[in-house]
Amino acid sequence: MTANQFTSTTTSNPGRKFFKCPKPKRNSCGYWQWEDEEYSDSFVGKLMSSLDAFKNEISNLKNERHTLKEEIVALKGINQAEMNKVLKMRVFMMISWALFVGFIAASIMK
Repeated sequence: MTANQFTSTTTSNPGRKFFKCPKPKRNSCGYWQWEDEEYSDSFVGKLMSSLDAFKNEISNLKNERHTLKEEIVALKGINQAEMNKVLKMRVFMMISWALFVGFIAASIMK
């Protein structure tokens, strides 16, 4: 008889494959074995190092996002100030042209 393959769903061995007797528990021969070798300490250590590296990268990205948000707020303020200057300049130009046209019209009518 061939053993059935299963995938562990436990928190201590998530996704790890194992074999066990295909018979129901009451009639089982008790056969049970991991498909792979047990995780080595070096493997777990590498995973923990990778996790720490990812945590550092996430922290760095959060700091960079915060800095970018501050820069955007500053640029919006500069942009608003520039728009106010442009608006004032347009009003000045329109008044200047109105006065110029008024003087030309007055000089023609004399």
